[in-house]
Amino acid sequence: MTTAQSAGRPGSPIYDQLVEEQGDVLNEARELAEQTRETADQVLDWDERPEPS
Repeated sequence: MTTAQSAGRPGSPIYDQLVEEQGDVLNEARELAEQTRETADQVLDWDERPEPS
């Protein structure tokens, strides 16, 4: 199922063919961006500030 179809919109035949041939690159990029954002949030946790000396 393409992103357009999962959103309840009709898909583009050309886009659907590309997804079949190459995979859903846009969706994969969105997922990777979300994973990267979550990792950055964990590494750059600004809530735990060290006490000043």
